[in-house]
Amino acid sequence: MATNFKSFLKRIPVPRQFAVGAIEWLKLDEFFYRKNIGKYRSFSQAYQDVFIFEMLEGKRGGVYVEIGANSPIGNSNTFCLEKYYDWTGVSFEIDMPMVERFNSMRRNKCIGTDATTFDYSGYLERNFFPRQIDYLQLDIEPANNTYAALTKLPLDDFRFSVITYEHDNYAYGDEYMHKSRELLRSHGYKLIVPNVSFGGMDFEDWWIDPSVVPERCYAKYVTKDPVNCEDVFRF
Repeated sequence: MATNFKSFLKRIPVPRQFAVGAIEWLKLDEFFYRKNIGKYRSFSQAYQDVFIFEMLEGKRGGVYVEIGANSPIGNSNTFCLEKYYDWTGVSFEIDMPMVERFNSMRRNKCIGTDATTFDYSGYLERNFFPRQIDYLQLDIEPANNTYAALTKLPLDDFRFSVITYEHDNYAYGDEYMHKSRELLRSHGYKLIVPNVSFGGMDFEDWWIDPSVVPERCYAKYVTKDPVNCEDVFRF
């Protein structure tokens, strides 16, 4: 029934911005954006939350840092972690109306700031974040800003078990994709799924820290070729 109703809503011939606004006004975000992938719920655009669950074996009570929060529920990589797996963490977003909306709908905080200049080291230290943080999202635009945010992170002092890094090479070329890969590899991270695509556009890399994520969790996902997000998980 739920799937049929979602399909019906998607067929209504109205402008996308009106449809999205109606979903938000009716507080249907969670219902409308939820997908079921195997044993997991997913609210991410490209199933990033499922990748996190697979790498961390469905961990509960984890910790995340989300750079580029955008929507609090629909297409969020952290909503499911927070609501259904009791994760804590912090999000960063430059769009202040979106920050206000996020903070009105989510338990964990979203900070309105410029992600390319924020003092991550000071914030993580002051708020007693663990040295091994479970998940890091980097998803802002354009590609040079995402890379600038990456370079601001205290990578020598904190580690991240799973990283999703949006390089948007389909739109901005591969310069910052290569730079980000070089930097993350130099810090010991392993690229598992490169150039994840959505809608035919390669936009993101998925990484793990091999010192904490066991090979049994990531081995079957390792690929060198671009892959559509819907083809990553075949449960």
